[in-house]
Amino acid sequence: MKTLKETVYEFIEQEVFSKDENRNGLQTKTIAESLGLHRSNVSALLNELVKEGKLAKTTTRPVYYKPPEQIYQGTEKSCFTQLIGYNGSLRNAIQLAQAAILYPRSSLNVLLSSKTGCGTTYFASLMFEFAKEKKILSKNAPYVKIDCRHYSKNVSVLDDELFGAKDDLSSSCFAKAQGGMLFIDNVDLLDAKQQSCLFRFLDSGKIYSEDKLKSLDCNDLFLVLACAPQSGLQINRIIPVTIELPELKDRSLEERFDLINHFFQVEASNSDHCIEVTSDSIKALLLSDFNYNVKGLELDIKAACANAYVRVVNESEQNICVCVNDFKTQIKKSILNLKSYNNKIDMLIGNRDSIIYDKNIANQGYYDTHYTVDMYSEIKKQYDELSNLGITDSGIENVMNTHISNLFKKYRYYNGFDDSNNLEQLSRIVDSRIIEMVNVFLDTCKKELGINYKSNIFYGLCLHINSLLTLNLSEQRIDNNQVIKIVQDYPKEYAASVQFATVLKEVFGLNLPIHETVLIAMFLIESDDNNEEDHPVLLYIMHGSHTASSLKDVTNSLTHCHNAYSYDLALDVGTRQAMEEIKALIEKIDGGKGVIVIYDMGSIKTMVETISEELDVKIRCINIPVTLIGIDVARKCSMESDIDYVYHMANLEINNMKNFEKHNNVIVTLCHTGEGGAAQLKLYIDQYSKLGMKTIALAISSRNELLKEVLALQKTYNIHSFVGAYDPKLFGIPFISIQKIFESSKEDLDRILMFEPVTSRSMDYNHVYKYLGEQFKYTSISKLKTVLPNIIDEFSLLYSFTEDQRVGLFMHLACLVERLLDGKSVSNNTDRSKIISVFTEDYQTVVKVLKNLEKTFKVIIDDNEIATIIMIIKKI
Repeated sequence: MKTLKETVYEFIEQEVFSKDENRNGLQTKTIAESLGLHRSNVSALLNELVKEGKLAKTTTRPVYYKPPEQIYQGTEKSCFTQLIGYNGSLRNAIQLAQAAILYPRSSLNVLLSSKTGCGTTYFASLMFEFAKEKKILSKNAPYVKIDCRHYSKNVSVLDDELFGAKDDLSSSCFAKAQGGMLFIDNVDLLDAKQQSCLFRFLDSGKIYSEDKLKSLDCNDLFLVLACAPQSGLQINRIIPVTIELPELKDRSLEERFDLINHFFQVEASNSDHCIEVTSDSIKALLLSDFNYNVKGLELDIKAACANAYVRVVNESEQNICVCVNDFKTQIKKSILNLKSYNNKIDMLIGNRDSIIYDKNIANQGYYDTHYTVDMYSEIKKQYDELSNLGITDSGIENVMNTHISNLFKKYRYYNGFDDSNNLEQLSRIVDSRIIEMVNVFLDTCKKELGINYKSNIFYGLCLHINSLLTLNLSEQRIDNNQVIKIVQDYPKEYAASVQFATVLKEVFGLNLPIHETVLIAMFLIESDDNNEEDHPVLLYIMHGSHTASSLKDVTNSLTHCHNAYSYDLALDVGTRQAMEEIKALIEKIDGGKGVIVIYDMGSIKTMVETISEELDVKIRCINIPVTLIGIDVARKCSMESDIDYVYHMANLEINNMKNFEKHNNVIVTLCHTGEGGAAQLKLYIDQYSKLGMKTIALAISSRNELLKEVLALQKTYNIHSFVGAYDPKLFGIPFISIQKIFESSKEDLDRILMFEPVTSRSMDYNHVYKYLGEQFKYTSISKLKTVLPNIIDEFSLLYSFTEDQRVGLFMHLACLVERLLDGKSVSNNTDRSKIISVFTEDYQTVVKVLKNLEKTFKVIIDDNEIATIIMIIKKI
């Protein structure tokens, strides 16, 4: 339990070092009011702290109290002085860290709050060094680091690392860190149970076994936690000191320039070449935004140096010349903003055309790069191997550029694979490190190559890498012609595999020859069965200062997809300005598959539709009128005194909105002119359908015109389906073939329009589709509607089905598709061989009928399932 004196001291320390407005200290009145204490009591405690030398007070009136400057100011010998910005943007953070470490009796636990790439890990390591410098920790004190992100696929392993395996508390990281420092990074990724155990430790200084029967006192350690800002974690209420590290964009141009100089100097030393960098390159880096902050700046500089190094790879005395074209497009474009900062940048760079970084000047070590691989030697090795195979210079350059870019993809966010992967079973035969490495590798490839890898690729690659540990790697398993073909035809896949091979060498000492690296690349190539390289993104546009950005942060935090963006539409911003800013944002975030916009009210939809036409970007709008509802309720509250009346009227308004949005269903018939076949189809449906749906004939000769007309219709109607000669594939609207309409009798028309098997007579398939839509995660219901009724009809013509069998087979095939898309293994049918041999003709028939299902969903139905379907059909 803290004393009042300790509480007052901690409050002053926190306020002075974390808030610029309190830098000069706090008054007695402010402290008393904030802590809810009597002013006279606070005054007595402050005087005691001054006498003890823990606080200093000013000679002014009123009197201000703050920690004495000389205790926390860095000296030349302090490890913190090596940080760029130690006396600038990082000053408050360093002072707060020093104060926490030097706190009387024992150091205070610390929470580091920063975005990715701001230097959290390095800052934590400097806190450890500072504690040793000041003899708070012994010279040989342990430093234990746990990164929760590394265990996102295996929570049980993280449990063991944090709190001990099988209730062995002595094997926990808390026990290992006794007498030293424990750093837990990405603590916001802990699950509820793990957070509860951590809170219990912070409260008691002890860790407990799962059954709470055993405990271990682990109070003799300095705990540092790190999490992302706005993570929603409540731990900052328990941790006494929170330190926020600034983003790169919030740091001065001078500090950014120093960082740029440092990173180029590091590369000059690592490459053993002097590096000459054009002034335009420096300016572009100074003006760029980096998603991964300082780490992003470092990696982009490293990537540019590597690209330039390829040009002089065989010239040991030649300078590496880095120009603006060696950087990615986003950095090159930033030079357009130079006008606004020209004077400031000229003061930094002067009139120089370039800056040369000498290879013989030692690194100053501002930031630990954490690279154990000699990147430049690796580039030279790959260049020589490709050259020895006879690959042309242009082919080598193509591969090398991709290989180099993959050296810098260090930040991997775990969208991950589905939890259905049976990792526990796999770990019995495959090293757990391989499972984690393959997981990260495929996750990175998914982002870089735009391919969704199925579970069978994950399992297969894990087993393949595991086999390499015992194989004779000198025995070449594919010929050189095939190696050359893979390298030249699939440079990105090969380059990714080269990077993976480097990781395998670091961890297992595997020195894979080029033919083995190509075999890994073949796993990536053979699984490319869908070429959807990009995905749509989500954009919140809401009125207010932080509404949209808060929704974006919550969405990204909970999904880990990082595909949500935001625009906060301030009430005082004009329509034209807002439209230009939204347009620039949409242009920036669109990956080619379009943008889903969720908005609250006003003219946002009109603005977005105009932007869509100007940029030729697919944009779909979803109106969630929460602001309008709030305004309406607030107005009613100001006029009425009866809460139930306001509640009733508000609900009435909301229901009216919902009813207004319930459009009538419409069927759209299609042909090239909209007058011939489409008009005849419309007449046929109007004459014989009893569904009461409106029918509209449209032309498909111009896709853009069709798109505009469909969008206009959707403002008034819900489009039930397209009917025509071919599927326009718009907005996921189901399609019905004209052939299907006229091959069946007019009595069956409504069943076809409702996507029901024609042979069914009693079952309402609407309920079936609705149920499947609620249960399925991976299967498109609109695709099911298109293909599955036809398959059931085809089976019904060949076999005598009862209605129960028809529905049963329908559900079995639908669920089979979901299982296969989910990557779940099909259960083994022990009678498979016997059934296939006895019912040979039925086997061939079933395989033929199911071909369209396999093609539509890109799945393979194996003999186990074919045998099961035969058993259903033959009533075995």
